[in-house]
Amino acid sequence: MSKLCGLNIVQLREELQKRSLVTSGNKEVLVARLREALIDEGKNPDEFKFDGADEDNEISTGTFTTAKMMELLLSMSTEIKQQINEQSEQIKEQSERQSERQTEEIKQQIKEQSERQTEELKQIKDQLKHVKLEVAEQIEEQSTRIEMIEQKLDPFDGEMSWNVYKTQFEAAATSNCWNGKERATALILALQGSAAEVLQTISAENHFNYEVLVSALDLRYGEEHMIQIYRSQLRNRTQRSGESIQQLAEDIERLTLLSYPTSDPEHRDKTALDTFIKALCDSELKQSLLLSGKRKLKDAVAHSLTFESAKQASKSDVRLRQVHEECPCQKVVVKREPQQHGVPQCWICGEKGHLRRDCKHRLKDNYLPKLRDKMAQKKRR
Repeated sequence: MSKLCGLNIVQLREELQKRSLVTSGNKEVLVARLREALIDEGKNPDEFKFDGADEDNEISTGTFTTAKMMELLLSMSTEIKQQINEQSEQIKEQSERQSERQTEEIKQQIKEQSERQTEELKQIKDQLKHVKLEVAEQIEEQSTRIEMIEQKLDPFDGEMSWNVYKTQFEAAATSNCWNGKERATALILALQGSAAEVLQTISAENHFNYEVLVSALDLRYGEEHMIQIYRSQLRNRTQRSGESIQQLAEDIERLTLLSYPTSDPEHRDKTALDTFIKALCDSELKQSLLLSGKRKLKDAVAHSLTFESAKQASKSDVRLRQVHEECPCQKVVVKREPQQHGVPQCWICGEKGHLRRDCKHRLKDNYLPKLRDKMAQKKRR
């Protein structure tokens, strides 16, 4: 009987084989493996003695025959081959299983990716279809709007305000997405009458230069150099015969904006209000506006309309008063008409509502003799 430390490699492998443990490795590995097996069995590996170990020691004592050695080597070789075959089979099976698993995973990934790409492609096709419809609708809407704008674009003959027409033209050009040459072409085609003569002051190579065309039209029809003229017209503005309060206020507001284009709105409102009050013909209305303390033109216009409405209402309430005077022979009825204040009367025709300088009968040669005869008849009556 021998202890663990006295066993040789063959004995160690036999003991391991008895316990169905792996027998491969060097002596140190086999000793450690057998030690662990003994510990698991509850035995002391340092004190435990193995049976039959003395017989195996014949190798060390020289009594081990060649036949036994060959038999042992053959057994070990067969065992090693068997272990190698088993390990090869295990490795092959593991490799095949891993290969199959990887193949299945790759196929599943390819399938999922293909389905995902198919879905994305379908979504892209739907988006492209939707975008095409939107683009077609936008093109149709843009074409319709351009046709409407081109039809509404009026020609310029120099009679209307150039600044107003230029604003309208710029809006149409922006909507039509015109470039500089297209704008110049459209502007040249829009010029008519005296305005077309501006082209004679521009050299031929600059006819399609939009900035040069606009500068030439600004120089002739622009309103920057006419500020003093507009201010003079504003200072001398008076209410014309038959002109309504709204028309007067609108014209004064236009002249104020042209006379003071860079002033602040408060200054323009004050100037327009003062000019409006000064231009009114009705002295009673002027006095009412001065006492009302209005600070804006629109408020003054509203007050003036209210005043005129009240004045007309009060006139309609005045009835023709009849004064009955009895005499021994008959009744005499005297009709008195209400007096009108603040309304001008023409000295030529005698009609109210205009002055002598605005009378339409002023230039008629035979009107004055007829008027004298008419006045004489009134006096005789």
